[in-house]
Amino acid sequence: MTRLQEETPPGGGIRSFADVAGVSCARSVHEDRHSTSARAGIPAAPHGCQAAFLPDLANVGEMRQTAGAFLRRCRVSDPVAGVVVLAVSELATNAVIHGEGEVVLRITVAVDVVRVSVTDHNPAPAVLKEAGPDGESGRGIRLVDAISDAWESSGKETWCEFRYARAEG
Repeated sequence: MTRLQEETPPGGGIRSFADVAGVSCARSVHEDRHSTSARAGIPAAPHGCQAAFLPDLANVGEMRQTAGAFLRRCRVSDPVAGVVVLAVSELATNAVIHGEGEVVLRITVAVDVVRVSVTDHNPAPAVLKEAGPDGESGRGIRLVDAISDAWESSGKETWCEFRYARAEG
């Protein structure tokens, strides 16, 4: 079961909503439709998306689909979206296996950065592990470390960011 919420971007109210894969997405009131970024289809102000899931490995696929649909809605390029969806999969799996309670996925897309945040109710932070060559687990956070520009875990929240430049059209 998925519980969906609307999220207001920092510094602004909700201007419009779009249901993408059943997830509420929001744009800031301050978006300038005449900016170069807006003409190129790039969000001039951050877009946010949030969804809550029960902690079940069967829901990780739905989290990937939700992330992919939202990133397409925000016109994030396929190569960047693919890497972000991989990080969503790893962070969500980690939260389901090692976390406690519902798992909340948040994605924010700005002009040059995508931020992914996954929260649960476990106060212990995610850690980098050294998986043995025959180990069946223990590589998720190491993978997130390798593919993201920054990541951190404060315990209940683990986040990562992907910075990129977009061509203006």
